[in-house]
Amino acid sequence: MRFGNVSSPLLLTLGAVLVVGCATKSPDIEVPASDYPDTFAAARDVLHSYRFTLDRVDARAGVLTTQPKLSGGFLTPWSQLESTPSQSWEDTVHNQQRRVEIVFSATPPPTSIPASNSSPAPDSTEAVLKPNQSRELATDLIEAPRDTNAHVRVSLERIYQYGWRPNTRSIYLSSITENTLADTPSRVEVAISEDEALAGRIAAEIRSAMKKRAQTRTAEAPSVPATP
Repeated sequence: MRFGNVSSPLLLTLGAVLVVGCATKSPDIEVPASDYPDTFAAARDVLHSYRFTLDRVDARAGVLTTQPKLSGGFLTPWSQLESTPSQSWEDTVHNQQRRVEIVFSATPPPTSIPASNSSPAPDSTEAVLKPNQSRELATDLIEAPRDTNAHVRVSLERIYQYGWRPNTRSIYLSSITENTLADTPSRVEVAISEDEALAGRIAAEIRSAMKKRAQTRTAEAPSVPATP
């Protein structure tokens, strides 16, 4: 069986390419307390490399969010947002956008049973706060750095808007949609899924940036002469 001048095996191969995606990387990053400032800066730089506009940059609370970014799929190959041909096709035929949220949350301490004769450990959160500091020390990763886990989350949203509705059979059958309800927005953004593939790619690039920074620090560190 043939479809015009294209054979069936070629069509099946093309369909498989559109459906099959790449392996999704982990969206989580383990961040030691000493690496938190550099990791937060690396996460901000990676989002800039994807040309996201940052919305909230809160290093004390450990939160990075972006404004939504549109993509035209195959029509905008420079966007770098799609991870598979299938995602590129969906962004081409639908009006879709993505927004990113990176949250650094405290890593729970290992569970251990203290000895009966041991005294309880002092509370590390007991400290005098600065007069101009409005948040508690326990939630401030700048004043009280600690081991955290950075989780990258990417929301995929589809935009619905009233207006011209083209017909797939004939341009003459197209129509105009109108919103007859009062006080109802003509543009609606609906979150349809999470883009785990893009979240994994962003997390992998943050880990790669941190590795390069560590190698740079090691190369720039002065060598200690051996003692005779």
